[in-house]
Amino acid sequence: MKRVLVKVIFILILLTIIFSINTEVKGWSQIIKDGKDFIQTGENSGEGQLKDPSKLEDLSGYLYNILLAAGVIVAVVVATMLGIQFMVGGAEGQAKVKEMLVPFIVGCIIVFGGFGLWKIAITIGNSLENVSPNQYNFSEKTCPNSNCGQKVEPKYDIDKHTYVCPKCGTPM
Repeated sequence: MKRVLVKVIFILILLTIIFSINTEVKGWSQIIKDGKDFIQTGENSGEGQLKDPSKLEDLSGYLYNILLAAGVIVAVVVATMLGIQFMVGGAEGQAKVKEMLVPFIVGCIIVFGGFGLWKIAITIGNSLENVSPNQYNFSEKTCPNSNCGQKVEPKYDIDKHTYVCPKCGTPM
């Protein structure tokens, strides 16, 4: 049993090493150039605004699903291995499995608790993002601009991130 387990772990480690090696060696001048290009791209993109926020949402959802699936697969594989060891092992083997259960359960709580917090944060963020400042009812106010001075209902200006007079655009 131990030989089979060692072989399986060795094969998994070997596959991980083979598929994760992606090394690119660069000189300092190339690193500095890439950094400057990155900064220049950010400055040219429009005041730090994301060009397409839906791509970030899609990537976040995709990453969440992949990592959650990987966490479930690892938890099931480890639980299966512990179960087999518990059934096959003698009294000493069962004692070792019981000792290994505590770190396993703590690890599952940490991993799936993290995914739960991530999902809660994304859900709350999306619900807050959908709240429009225009849905609040304001009473009429007098425009502070002396040239305008009209009583108007303030309008939210997304670009200025504040309420403005709809007639002259003065922040209120």
